[in-house]
Amino acid sequence: MPLNAFKMYHPRDQVEALETHGQSWLSDTIEENIGLCAIQTIEPVFNRHLPKQGKILEAGCGLGRWVIYYKRKGYDIIGIDLAKDAVAMAKSYDPSVPVFIDNILKANYPDGHFDAVISLGVVEHFEEGPMQALNEAHRLLAKGGLLFISVPLQNTFRKLLVNHLKRLKKFLQTRKGRSYVFEEYRYTQKQMESFLTSAGFEIIEVAVDDFFPPKNMGLFVDLPFLRAKEKKWELNPLGRFMNRFFHKVSPKFACAGLLWVCRKK
Repeated sequence: MPLNAFKMYHPRDQVEALETHGQSWLSDTIEENIGLCAIQTIEPVFNRHLPKQGKILEAGCGLGRWVIYYKRKGYDIIGIDLAKDAVAMAKSYDPSVPVFIDNILKANYPDGHFDAVISLGVVEHFEEGPMQALNEAHRLLAKGGLLFISVPLQNTFRKLLVNHLKRLKKFLQTRKGRSYVFEEYRYTQKQMESFLTSAGFEIIEVAVDDFFPPKNMGLFVDLPFLRAKEKKWELNPLGRFMNRFFHKVSPKFACAGLLWVCRKK
């Protein structure tokens, strides 16, 4: 399936310093990460759909904040990630945390082993596209099992302004000799849903993936000048005004991403 999604690039020196590629967790404590779960807009969706008695896998768990969060609530959940530093940090926080080094593209579990698979902000980082990861999630799920997957949304505000600013900045920095490398795709809702149906999933719910106010993910990531000083994930007065206005237009207008809840056919 051809890819025509918007490509995001980041300076090579930042990527090599582990500031991107999903590793922004390095600037937070694990407890801070866990605390974000309860104020993320996808948490109520998990509460409605996650199987309380089934086996759950988070594929690409990072520091394991969602694993810890739902383990504390009594769910049978484990996490896997290839980032050895993240897994080591999770284990240093709590040696009993069930997070392991494994490849989400070829995990060491048998077919149909899980009743739910969670993948948050992971598949957009594969430059070849998300299909291999989606096919593997499909393999790992039991028949009728649920996939919870989020990716950055190519929202209206990004199409109108943010993408053009990103391209301009990359052009100017490249002319100064700075090297850029691929970071992620930002998919439209239609693009992602085409991938999901092609992988054999039935979509049962779509939800905005961001933080509840006063925290924010979409504008905070896209426009650094809107960030509040010394308050991570919070906006300054201009940013808060813009966020309220955009949310009235549509919750998707400037949100960070979307979460899909899908059932394996």
